[in-house]
Amino acid sequence: MESISASDLEKFCYCPLSWQLSKGADTTSDATRRGKEEHDALGNDLSEMVTKERRGALYEKVILWSSVLATALALTGLFFFYSDDLMLRWKVLGILALLWVIVAMYLLYRSTWEKEAIKKERSERLISVLAILAMIAALNGVPFFGISQDEALIYEAVALILLMCACVALYLSYYSEEDAKRIRRNMDVKGRVAYIGEGDDISRALRSKEHGLTGRPDYVLEMEGELVPVEVKTGRVPRGPLFSHILQVAAYCLILEEQGDKVSRGILRYGEVEHEIEYDEALRSLLLAKLEEMRRAIGTGEVHRNHERPGKCRSCSRRVRCPERLE
Repeated sequence: MESISASDLEKFCYCPLSWQLSKGADTTSDATRRGKEEHDALGNDLSEMVTKERRGALYEKVILWSSVLATALALTGLFFFYSDDLMLRWKVLGILALLWVIVAMYLLYRSTWEKEAIKKERSERLISVLAILAMIAALNGVPFFGISQDEALIYEAVALILLMCACVALYLSYYSEEDAKRIRRNMDVKGRVAYIGEGDDISRALRSKEHGLTGRPDYVLEMEGELVPVEVKTGRVPRGPLFSHILQVAAYCLILEEQGDKVSRGILRYGEVEHEIEYDEALRSLLLAKLEEMRRAIGTGEVHRNHERPGKCRSCSRRVRCPERLE
């Protein structure tokens, strides 16, 4: 089965004759170049946002581990520096253990109310719990080691260095996250970016083997447990989503659906105007019918204009060579 791209399907749905005339034609017009540059800029901005968010998450892990280790070392050093009262040592250990367990319970309680956070931060929560348990174990092991007061000062110095590292990581994390938030606000991006189709680092095209369909959406979001493909159109802003663009978004939904992902909608963006496209059985059936119609056209080589709109013909870049153009 010959593979059809979602972008070719969009051209076919716009006008089959225009689509046929576009094959092998010069595609380096000023409008095409501008569109390519805008899409590349979009992809690069998204890549930068994702990189900064990941970097911020990494710095947060550094802060977590540095702070926990610094606290454990500092308290260990203090206990050995003041080692006269063994019972006082155990009382402090019990209070600290209780406080950390309360913090762990609070984090787990809060996570039950944030369903999206459970999926996104499962590993971070596991690290937090393990770090808490490790600190409790380390503190309870203090009385079994023989350390002099001079050695205890080394613990304090190392703890101070770790806290300084945590402060630096906190600074870097803050600015990485702020930059990522700024890009996200400017681009009005909601949810986690799961795929980026444009930019310097172009991702592989998505593919449906069953339907012989390929596509590279501008990006794909993960929102509320499902994937949402997003197609950004440059140029003029129509009064409503165009039929050909709706079918292009539906093609991306079909591909993601075949991969086993939950897909119920896509998004079309014209500048700052956003349209949510519901991907239901009716749209899926229409998409499959158009794919079949396009395959017949490829097989026979016979295509015709599919509209009676002179304005549409006038805006078509292939009208000069079109034998069926409307004057």
